[in-house]
Formats: sequence, C-alpha cells, structure tokens
Amino acid sequence: MKLRRLLAAGAAALLAVGVLAGCSAGEQRNYVVLEGELASEEYGIGFRKEDAALRNEVWKILVDMNKSGEFKTISEKWFGEDVSKLPDSYEPEEATDDSLQKIKDKGKLVMGLDVALPPMGFRDEDGNITGFDIDLAKAVCEKLGVELELTPIVWETKEKELNDGKIDCIWNGLTITEERQAAMNMTPAYMGNRQVLVVMEGSDIQSKDDLEGKRLTLQKGSTASDALDAHPEIKEKLDGGDATKLDDNVTALLELSQGKCDVVLMDEVVARYYASHQNEIK
Repeated sequence: MKLRRLLAAGAAALLAVGVLAGCSAGEQRNYVVLEGELASEEYGIGFRKEDAALRNEVWKILVDMNKSGEFKTISEKWFGEDVSKLPDSYEPEEATDDSLQKIKDKGKLVMGLDVALPPMGFRDEDGNITGFDIDLAKAVCEKLGVELELTPIVWETKEKELNDGKIDCIWNGLTITEERQAAMNMTPAYMGNRQVLVVMEGSDIQSKDDLEGKRLTLQKGSTASDALDAHPEIKEKLDGGDATKLDDNVTALLELSQGKCDVVLMDEVVARYYASHQNEIK
C-alpha cells in the first residue's frame, strides 16, 4: 500500500517530535509507531439518513475531482502521493428529498469535525482550522456554490450533533462501520487507514503481544475502541482490563509523552503526521 510505505518512510517507525510538556530542557522525545495493526479501516463522510440528495451530490463531486486530478493535487499536498480510494465513475442514485436544495438556499454547508485529528483536520500555529479534509470540503463547497462553515464537535456525541441539525455532515477521518452506516447516510470510502499502537522510544512494548499489565489510552467514540474490543485477548490483559478513554488523540499522545500511559491505540495517519509535525499543531 503506497500510503503505508510513505508513512513508514524516514527512520522506519521511529519518528522524532519536538520537546513536549513535562520534558526537561533540551531533551528530545521520540514516538515509535509499532509495525502491525489491530484493524484496517476506510474513511467516509456521514450525513443524516434522510439527506440522500446532499450525500449523492457531494459524492458525485468527489468522483469528478478524482477524474480531473484535483483530488490527487490536494492529496499530494498532505501525504506526498495520491491516497484516493474513489471510483473512476459515478452511478447516479435516485433521491427525492430536498436536502441539497436546502443547503443551496442556506448558502453554506456546516461541517462537524474533531479539530485534533491531524492531518485530516486540526488547528495550525495561528489557530486556523486546516487539513486534508478541510481542503476537500472547501473544493466541494466551491462547486456547490456555498460557503463552508467549520464547527468543532465532541467526537463522542457526533451523531447527536448531526441528527439535532447542528451540523450538516461529519467529515473528518470518519471510519466506515456497520453501526455508523445504520445511524447515518454514509458515502463509500475515499481513503484508507489502520489502527496502530504508539509508544515512546525505549519502551519495552515491541508489539501487541507485549501489552500485559500496560496502560493503554485511546480516543472516546473512536474506532480505536472498536479495534480493541475486537481483540478481547489483548483487552483483558491491560492494566484494569480496559483502556483509558480521552477526548482526543493529541491529548492521548501528550499523556504518553508524560508517562501517564504506556501505549496509545489510534489512527496511523494521525500518529505519523502528528509525530513529524509537532510544532505546527496546537
């Protein structure tokens, strides 16, 4: 897989990051992204169940962007290569609802996202929300003729935010699962991802076989939790028999660097990007 090879470039899985809170002056801390995975995933975009027309139009635009090379250009900006899983063509799907027209009448698409999920969506050093998914959404909105409004949400309650009408879509490293497909009108996959383990350099954890008695942390409401649940033989051996769940991955990595946990289970895309762009992420 090209993305996996790109993300593993450099010093294999060893990734240098800047000095973190709690480190002594001048001390260099290093994250290690372990080889192997607990789950392979795909990212999609979530809409309300009844909003088929809006979902279909967004998907059609993405497929057209893939054909024109615009998706590739945005992808190469963030990943150095084309990570698209988009199909070559779009088969129109019938939709009789007015969700697309409502967005056009409103003049904006409200996108819910986790702003601590680099490179998909995060705040840069100036506090502006940026990222791969942001660039994609901006391009789609331009073609829809509407503005993009970015609304940070608590990831654990994302479906409620969507169904309450506070946002029009969830577009931010949203892994496709059967549960989410049942709760939302999700697009097919536009890129892939893996759930991986991250430790600090010098850790005695070398693989998933070394987690007995260890403190594992992950993000609330994320598919990292699903990946762990799919491995009860690992979960039952953890300290306390379960993971500690935090609001976002950045906080989990910070706690790892401070010795508050032994290992983090998270999206590989996020782990590797965060490690190599520490000073750009707030």
